[in-house]
Amino acid sequence: MTAMQGLVILDPPLSGARNMEIDEALLQNAKPDWPIVLRIYRWQEPTLSLGHFQKIEERESSSKLMELPWVRRRTGGGAIVHDQELTYSIVIPNREAKPAKGHNELLYRAIHLQFVIELCKLGLDAKLSETCTCKLNSEGKAEPFLCFSRRSPVDLIVGSDKIMGSAQRRSSSGLLQHGSFLVRRSESAPHLPGLLDLAEELASRASLTDWESFLVATLKNGVDKLLQVQWRNGKLTELC
Repeated sequence: MTAMQGLVILDPPLSGARNMEIDEALLQNAKPDWPIVLRIYRWQEPTLSLGHFQKIEERESSSKLMELPWVRRRTGGGAIVHDQELTYSIVIPNREAKPAKGHNELLYRAIHLQFVIELCKLGLDAKLSETCTCKLNSEGKAEPFLCFSRRSPVDLIVGSDKIMGSAQRRSSSGLLQHGSFLVRRSESAPHLPGLLDLAEELASRASLTDWESFLVATLKNGVDKLLQVQWRNGKLTELC
């Protein structure tokens, strides 16, 4: 195969609850003979999504965050302000009787490295993060509440700012990966710049629709890399 064999869904802006319901349904209803599903979506209004293990009480006291409606994602990680950004989900059906456990590093890297390649072509200093705030947990300290204030070794950064992060969740039916691509800073989290805040020369491509097309093409190229591996015992394993 030389091109992604899967289903691509481009949804219009929906409520937070509806967006989460769709991703949940795609994961829970996945069948072994189903293709990979790639979904790109937006939100009807600025919305805060909590990682699966977060508590709303952890929300920062910022009045702007307190005013946002919120939902809980099936995936882990920190809270995300869904405003001037694009969200994606990828669902890979389980092919084996005994699903694997834990996250899939290959899927993270296949997607994020493809964005590094494409953003570098645009002349940007894009790379994967080399730092990790998760060490705070081992010291008994809480990680930052917002996802884009956190760092993990597979996060996509431009310069020193994170513009894309992803998280996963498994079920008996498959693997779900969520990700958020920050296009511009949100008034609800003005301390977090988006891609167009960091690259003024790209500001003419300010339309979310334009960047939606970029997101789709880059994600599909990333998934194409996964076609060079195969599903064995619930894991993506490199072909010999």
